[in-house]
Amino acid sequence: MKLKLPETYAEVTVNQYRQMWSAINDHHDSTTTVRRVVEVLAGLESGTLNTADYADLETATNTLRWLLDEPDPFTLKLPLQQRIYIGGLEYGFIPDWTKLTVGEYADLETFCHKGLVEHLDKAMSVMYRPIVKEGLDMYEIETYEPSVERVEVMGQCTMDVCVSAMVFFAAFKRN
Repeated sequence: MKLKLPETYAEVTVNQYRQMWSAINDHHDSTTTVRRVVEVLAGLESGTLNTADYADLETATNTLRWLLDEPDPFTLKLPLQQRIYIGGLEYGFIPDWTKLTVGEYADLETFCHKGLVEHLDKAMSVMYRPIVKEGLDMYEIETYEPSVERVEVMGQCTMDVCVSAMVFFAAFKRN
């Protein structure tokens, strides 16, 4: 079986990233962990690689080594993606962080403290919301209300968008 494994963050969804880290943190034996990580990232059903040769799984893991390391926002050159499309709908990054609402701040703070990877889809649903008004180079996004549907949509967001947001915050924090 020939596997198609991701080569960039743009080929990994938030859901896959979360599932990958969940498999790593489940404390199974190393063979089960490696097999499950490869299945998640190759888009395979759990158990598909139960009979795979360990050497082949190890080769796949070595191919994915870049993804297993925590992204370093200070060395990555990913510009912030202010506008993204998911499922045919345009979402915008919070345009003015000086006007963050108490709800936005509280939810982002909570998701970070509870574990950002586990709550990445929820954090993304706060930072990216549907664009409701546009003008010239500016836009307004939907007023913040927690939304299960938007969390589900953000699970389909690709990790290049998430990592670009981390780069934005790292640069913001540095200033």
